Amino acid sequence: MSGEYLLNFQQDRERHLPLPLPRECSVSVGCFESTQIQQAIVSFFEEAFYALALTGMDLSALDGVTLALDARRAACGLQKLPDGVIPLEMNERPETMELARTVAVKRGSEFKFHIVLRAGVGLLVLSSKLKEQTLACGCVAHEAAHVQHEGLLYRKFPGLYGRKLDCGDRSRQTFIKALDVWSEYAACRSSAEFRPEAIQDFDKAFCQALTSGRAASQKWIEYYRESGKAYDSFREIQQVFGDVFISAGYLLGHLHGIELCGIDEAPATRQVVQNDPPLGKLLTKLERVLHKLWLSEFAWESLEVFAPVYDLLCELIALHGMAFARDGEEWRIVMSDDL
Repeated sequence: MSGEYLLNFQQDRERHLPLPLPRECSVSVGCFESTQIQQAIVSFFEEAFYALALTGMDLSALDGVTLALDARRAACGLQKLPDGVIPLEMNERPETMELARTVAVKRGSEFKFHIVLRAGVGLLVLSSKLKEQTLACGCVAHEAAHVQHEGLLYRKFPGLYGRKLDCGDRSRQTFIKALDVWSEYAACRSSAEFRPEAIQDFDKAFCQALTSGRAASQKWIEYYRESGKAYDSFREIQQVFGDVFISAGYLLGHLHGIELCGIDEAPATRQVVQNDPPLGKLLTKLERVLHKLWLSEFAWESLEVFAPVYDLLCELIALHGMAFARDGEEWRIVMSDDL
């Protein structure tokens, strides 16, 4: 067997209701040699997608699922990125190993969304241990939620995919980070019920991202002071604090998904903001903005809805010593010590 399977979804004939599923989608499990394991994993995904659709999750934009030993490499291959081109994404943290991602892929004249999972997730869904099954199911539900929200975003703004995003006078790198903050917030909020206990992981991850982000930003500010080269510092500081905000998006989305409001519900984060009131106020603003986006998702008229997230991310960067603004075709960067 090649490990390539095709799921053909039948409609819910018993209720005579169409389910929000594609007519068909591919499942690639060639990373497993055993045909028996391949078929068991494929059966799991068929049942899982039916179950998620029955809860109301819209998976009509789903292209397929690929399990691979290297999820990042497989995802880049699906996107057909030229060699050497690196997508804008979170930095890999040493203590984590990426389990999954969902990417936009062009099929004919339109885009669909493909879930890529590490091979280990496939084995976890077959595990006899409830904790391992729950972790895997939560991971699959999270990526399926990405399909739902990215699919809606594509239907509303088809020009967002497959071309360079025009951000006007905003930094493209930071604006894309703002979009990613929403993406992870929405996916976490939609899938939180499948693994409520993940709040501990997201709480810890945010605090770690903040600590490492602050350390990295100081390193890049010092580099700028010593070398006078602003571009590298500009790029890397946007990256690290963009990742901090994305981690906040995960945490806030999960909190709201299990019907908890406020960062005070996350013990580690609560301790951090108690010692840093300006950061606490900023996160409270972010929480309100993301909740408002959630309530208005079906009524968005332009990508300007993400401007408040972008502005708050700029505020976070400014809190840590750097501000920037566009002057014609150039970016003017100001460190706090220069003011």
